[in-house]
Amino acid sequence: MRFLFLLLLASMVWQCQRKDSTSESVSGTDIENGEALARQYCASCHLFPAPDLLDKATWTEKVLPNMAARLGFRTKGYHPFEGVDSTEISDLKRLNIYPEMSAISEETYRQIVTYYQRSALESLPAQRRESTIASKVSPFNIDLIKIGKKKVPQVTLLEYEPIQGILFIGDHLQLYGMDRNEKMIGSWQTQSPSVDIEITNEGIMVLSIGKFEPSEHKDGVFFPLTLRGNQPAENYVIPDLQRPVQFTIGDLNGDKLDDLVICSFGNHEGQLAWYDHFDQSSTSVLSTLPGARKAEIVDLNKDGKNDVVALITQAWEKLVVYNNTGDGQFEETTLISLPAVYGSSYFELADFNGDGHPDILMTNGDNWDYSNVPKPYHGVRIYLNDGENHFSESYFFPLYGCNEARAIDFDQDGDLDIAAIAFYSEQPTEGFVYLENDGQMNFTAYFINETACGKWLTMDIGDFNKDGYQDIFLGSYFHNTNELVKLMSAGIEVFPEVLLLTYKK
Repeated sequence: MRFLFLLLLASMVWQCQRKDSTSESVSGTDIENGEALARQYCASCHLFPAPDLLDKATWTEKVLPNMAARLGFRTKGYHPFEGVDSTEISDLKRLNIYPEMSAISEETYRQIVTYYQRSALESLPAQRRESTIASKVSPFNIDLIKIGKKKVPQVTLLEYEPIQGILFIGDHLQLYGMDRNEKMIGSWQTQSPSVDIEITNEGIMVLSIGKFEPSEHKDGVFFPLTLRGNQPAENYVIPDLQRPVQFTIGDLNGDKLDDLVICSFGNHEGQLAWYDHFDQSSTSVLSTLPGARKAEIVDLNKDGKNDVVALITQAWEKLVVYNNTGDGQFEETTLISLPAVYGSSYFELADFNGDGHPDILMTNGDNWDYSNVPKPYHGVRIYLNDGENHFSESYFFPLYGCNEARAIDFDQDGDLDIAAIAFYSEQPTEGFVYLENDGQMNFTAYFINETACGKWLTMDIGDFNKDGYQDIFLGSYFHNTNELVKLMSAGIEVFPEVLLLTYKK
């Protein structure tokens, strides 16, 4: 009897082990199939997102249900139109963002979810900084600038004009001009928040965004604040722009006249287009992808014709160059491509290693999306140019929620330093960082406690006090009072619209 009992027990153990082995085998097959399906479906709209870019809960509860809805598959409990403004739903249906007919089966979706569930981390790792964090006081004096009696700052525009010494400040529907004595010398009311401004040969040109929140509405407008001569203002007005965020001016067709490039971020659809000498009837569209964030006009390949370098931050996150082939024609080449969860937010061209070729300073940190969790890969990056306009990452400073950075030789020691802001940071004292370069691309980071008094959405650089050193302007934006209350609970009592950081010699 004892022998029979042991034999039966051994048989039961063998059956359990066989069952576990079969289960593992099936799971392995599911994971392999899920990865293949993820690469097939997820990579059809953007760079393939590796599972370790987000935690399991964010994948399964937010990102993947939205991805499925975009393929026409509805998961239980997820409603893609929930919380969407009723005026936006018709646009989403027109664009067929969430189609009625499914392009995937329930089994396909299950295998994709299984792949991310089994492969993703329970939680993302914390950021690790290799750069030295300074223990000494930063080289800036701090000046808080309040405008009027408005309690909630909503600065969407900061632009310093060095010749006349005017700082333009766009705060919600008001546009101000402030001189070096911090005196307001002009005030204009706009129909929507201003996001960019430039003094041109024709006058002062302004770009207004329309609706600030992600939107398909075409309420943005480019218009002259002032004009020189007797030119008709309507010649320079471009209406019906889809949430435009930035413009740049330069000669693109070789006629010695300024042309205009406008980045229309949009939401699910957008546009990057150029206008022959500001003429809206002569429009050339470079891209219809959403998320056109910033463009620069520069002769990148040094062939005598101006090209357009642009950052696309939705769908396919990438930095591209539109090479000018002449006669108003352009060919697109991707310089840098990133996964869609990186939150690319800003770039500029700057020569960090002094070899005569422009390198790229880029930030990642836009976190107003389906995966708004702290991400270890958010921060400031430098991509060095090999001399043939091929770029490779050479420096990374982790900074949660980073949305902009500027490269300037602040201390005038012959190398480029960096100033960066982090609008989406949850740490008030890490909303701004100054990275001091030692000349060998080694940076020392300065965090400044006084910058905890705002959420810094905008930034500009200029020698405000005319002492020969560049200063920094920071513009604060609170989308609602709840965001402001969070800082109040942390002991912050004063909320300036602008923070002026003056370099100490």
